[in-house]
Amino acid sequence: MCGENAPRNRQLDTSGITISGPPPKTLHHLNFTFTFNLQQPNTSIPPDTMSSPAQPPPPPKSPPPTTIQPTQLAQTYATVHPLLLLSLLAARFHALIADPVAELTNALPLLAVLQVAYMTICLPPAGEDHAHHPDEKDREAKKSIPAGMVLRPGKPGYRRRANASSSGNAVMAKVIPSLLSLTLTTLLATPVLALCLVLFGAPVTTHHAETALCAAHMAVLAATALIYTHGVDGAVWKEVWGASRPADAVWGAALGTCVGAWLGAIPIPLDWDRPWQAYPITILTGAYIGHCVGSFLGRSLLFGKRLVLVPGPAPAPVSS
Repeated sequence: MCGENAPRNRQLDTSGITISGPPPKTLHHLNFTFTFNLQQPNTSIPPDTMSSPAQPPPPPKSPPPTTIQPTQLAQTYATVHPLLLLSLLAARFHALIADPVAELTNALPLLAVLQVAYMTICLPPAGEDHAHHPDEKDREAKKSIPAGMVLRPGKPGYRRRANASSSGNAVMAKVIPSLLSLTLTTLLATPVLALCLVLFGAPVTTHHAETALCAAHMAVLAATALIYTHGVDGAVWKEVWGASRPADAVWGAALGTCVGAWLGAIPIPLDWDRPWQAYPITILTGAYIGHCVGSFLGRSLLFGKRLVLVPGPAPAPVSS
């Protein structure tokens, strides 16, 4: 075939051909531009939390220490109240030795009245702002207007009168919570403290009335004000059971009551043969004294401080 005899590589003769137009661009004349448009992915999760594990919610903030109301009556009665409790104990101490059951029964209503008066006059109820008090300037401005002053010219019959209804509502807003806290103390705190007394060595088969009455006195001293000022706040009661509440008059009195009762049990087993060593006289005496001392220290020297329990050093290994 003729195709087989033709040469494989042929050369094109371009000597007679003229190419008009701009010269062709070589490689170094070409410019290449690349544009990269990087966009952040649309997501509702913040970038810093995409790779980190989910964080638990922060624990609830603990209320600040309870302060005594800023009125002159509250400040005065807060100082007088512990002295009244100690005077009641000293005046009826001989009767307590002679007949503990009868004396504890008769003194319990008087103790409840004193505690209700203390809470109503000196302490803020649960739910009230513990850190801020009403503006003193507004109070002074209201006091500066006489009760008989004419407030509207031309209307002589319109005079400023004392707002008795608001004062009565303010008193009832404190009396009712104090009575509720006293009821909860009787129903809840008294059985718990009676069980604690038994666990710490109180008689199980005898002295049932003494144990119940001693627990009732301790509950009124320790738990009534705590329930009145903090209600059922879980964060507060967690700190109470963990002994980590910042010191104030309420927490100091509760802690002092328990510590005083524990120290008051020390003289009972001693062979002094004294009539005041009988159960539960020394325990109750220690509870009253501890309540007064703890209340004073909590509102003065130790106010706002916490009891920090530091673990001790690890025991050294025993060499064989």
